[in-house]
Amino acid sequence: MNHLLKIRTLMLALFMFLGTIPTYAVERPFALKGTGVATLITDGSGHLIGAIPTGSGTATYLGQWTVTGSVAYTPDSNGVLHSSGDATLTAANGDKLQVHIEGILDPVAAVDQGVFSFVGGTGRFEGATGETNFVVSINPLTGGFDLTIVGKINF
Repeated sequence: MNHLLKIRTLMLALFMFLGTIPTYAVERPFALKGTGVATLITDGSGHLIGAIPTGSGTATYLGQWTVTGSVAYTPDSNGVLHSSGDATLTAANGDKLQVHIEGILDPVAAVDQGVFSFVGGTGRFEGATGETNFVVSINPLTGGFDLTIVGKINF
């Protein structure tokens, strides 16, 4: 009888220990589609140096979302405009997903494309990671844009 009590106690302790093991992020497919408007920022010579986008749409795991952020455009020695910045996607339930943006803007085609890297968030996106490819089509006259993202997210 004493032996059964020890086994039960050991089993209970084992189950309690297993409950404290952290869960690990799972890689999942991610897709996002949306539209918005960017306030374009130019320098004194009229060169595009940045943008402040706001937008909305639908996405996997976010449902309806909104975005705010900032993007800087930096020319390299060959005249290629590199885009970099940070943004926050806010899900329908208020959870936030942080992204870092690295891309290349073709001002003639008015298309920016590159990689969105997930760098954390709040709620279910706390500690989120992953990378997606993005394409942003921009209307340079109005600042309007269409955004498409496809890739993977880990949370």
